[in-house]
Amino acid sequence: MATHTAAKFDAFLDDLFSAPTAGMPRVFDPWNAVSSDDMAPAAVEGRRERLKLHLSAPAPRLLLIGEAPGYQGTRITGCPFTSEALLLEGGVPRLGKLCGRLSSRRLPWREPSSTIVWRALREEGLADDTILWGAFPWHPYGASPLSNRAPNEAEKAIGAVFLRKLVSALPDVTVVAVGNVAADSLRKLGVTADKIRHPSNGGATAFRAGLALVAKHLR
Repeated sequence: MATHTAAKFDAFLDDLFSAPTAGMPRVFDPWNAVSSDDMAPAAVEGRRERLKLHLSAPAPRLLLIGEAPGYQGTRITGCPFTSEALLLEGGVPRLGKLCGRLSSRRLPWREPSSTIVWRALREEGLADDTILWGAFPWHPYGASPLSNRAPNEAEKAIGAVFLRKLVSALPDVTVVAVGNVAADSLRKLGVTADKIRHPSNGGATAFRAGLALVAKHLR
């Protein structure tokens, strides 16, 4: 990764880690807050470390933007579109099989969409060259912290600030929206991006087909 790009990522992470999220109702900040099933206070630093590694792709070609982190995934790992089980299995480039768990849950958390996404990226030869993010970077939850909800308009506006910074740090990278929320956020920012189906709720086949078209254009 070029020096100037690395500097932009450092500034991006500084802003993200210092964001005033504590006052956001029903929002969990993986990089500052402690989850009920975290393994010791070191889990917060572990999530920061994993995100830094994810963003350290030396020559990224693709930026996939999803909706928001989920309770089975980024809430524990700190890395978009991942799960604890996927990391322990070595299924995400640059992160490898990181030592130790961040969750005290008896079985590692699994998140279906992340498994679908990374399998498809590997099949298309894009896993090493892809960075993933969310239109709203923190975990919005419903009645229980162990639930998911769509970010509201005010939250998407806050997320757009960080989305703009990330896109600007990667000026030569192809940006693709995964789902309607991401597509709407990118459109409002004036960012040109194709949209593919989100893999959740029966969308796996359509997601894989959409990603295959993206890969074809990148070859």
